[in-house]
Amino acid sequence: MGVTMKLAPRRLLGQEMPRPEAASARALRVRRLGLRLAGQIILRDLSFSLPTRGITMLIGPSGAGKSSLLRCLNGLFSQWSGEIEIAAHDVRRWPGGGDALRRYVGLLGQKPTPFPCSIYDNVVFGLRGWRRRRRAGSLAAESLRQAALWEEVRDRLGQPAAQLSIGQQQRLCLARALAVRPRLLLLDEPTASLDPRSTQLIEQALQALSRRIPLLWVSHDLSQVERLAQRVLFVCDGRLIEDARGVDFFGHPRRLESREFLRWNVCDCDMPGKGG
Repeated sequence: MGVTMKLAPRRLLGQEMPRPEAASARALRVRRLGLRLAGQIILRDLSFSLPTRGITMLIGPSGAGKSSLLRCLNGLFSQWSGEIEIAAHDVRRWPGGGDALRRYVGLLGQKPTPFPCSIYDNVVFGLRGWRRRRRAGSLAAESLRQAALWEEVRDRLGQPAAQLSIGQQQRLCLARALAVRPRLLLLDEPTASLDPRSTQLIEQALQALSRRIPLLWVSHDLSQVERLAQRVLFVCDGRLIEDARGVDFFGHPRRLESREFLRWNVCDCDMPGKGG
């Protein structure tokens, strides 16, 4: 299948979506967030906010609650307590419900999940209404460019996505997330299963994207965190231990738990039976 595309003028991500109130200057505010699953406490009284752009790295040992936090933020988990505001809107009262929230707040996981269809159909899968009818081609091309994949697939958009390499599939999933124009992107170890070259391409694409929207990025690779983080949120046992600029966290961590984690990559909550 051949696909011909006309590139439309570039537009800012999420132009038609709710915008943060100017006074707040924050894309996300979380207050006293708690989560309990199957009788186990996963998140405990978390409070933080995100600026309107840039990379915030979310770190901590396995089981600290990082992935669970992301799923609360985009509505995949709903049984949390506390407050979550995105663009100054309560996510429990998001216009259009959970599906609309997840178009505004994208999520890219550790393992690529291409759909069993063509490369092109994967990218435009989430488009609805007039966007799909009128701008699908240009949005697909722009999203593939942003995901650093366009030059590799431009002549085979009609081929099955499963034929792509793992690294290409992850960039395809990134393009699919970008096509719906999210205003906040959540990343759950997006480069953990990739080779160095694919990791580099993903990092470069996300760094460029972070100049326009905020990214909340879970990573266990401390060298990657130190390289990319403008800000670090360190979570342990479901609690926010430290919230600092990246250079300050690695240069002068304030908390003993942070210093131990940077030295040993473990802390007290890195024990069997801790969830998240």
